[in-house]
Amino acid sequence: MSEIRQAAFGELDGAAVFGLARLRQSVFVVEQECAYPDLDGHDTDPETRHFWIEGGEGAVACLRLLRDSAVGGWRIGRVCCAPSERGTGLSGRLMAAALAAVGPGAEVVLDSQTYAAGFYRKHGFEIDGEEFVEDGIAHVPMRRAGR
Repeated sequence: MSEIRQAAFGELDGAAVFGLARLRQSVFVVEQECAYPDLDGHDTDPETRHFWIEGGEGAVACLRLLRDSAVGGWRIGRVCCAPSERGTGLSGRLMAAALAAVGPGAEVVLDSQTYAAGFYRKHGFEIDGEEFVEDGIAHVPMRRAGR
């Protein structure tokens, strides 16, 4: 079973940054046909934690966890998995690791692509607002209340 890695941007080496960027670009920009600025200032924020699992070609699943001052807690985003690894539980393992990192009492939000909301419900998230379209893809805001 592949090890879950996590690091702040300043702790990542060039190979890890390349692998994370390549995976996210492959899924979000190429596969989902969304030309948008995936690499934003949140990646390099000192409080942002990157979680990933590596395969033979680098990162095969990843997400990022960042502070969200608007909710007074955390935001999970950029959750993705290489097509060849989907259905193997890697994204679930990453979600569990990220939620463990913030602790059981933390407020956590995310914006789910609508079709994936059931996946996040399995991790304690509930829809918390109206559906919206971002980059041509329907999303719903979700929240996991502090416990």
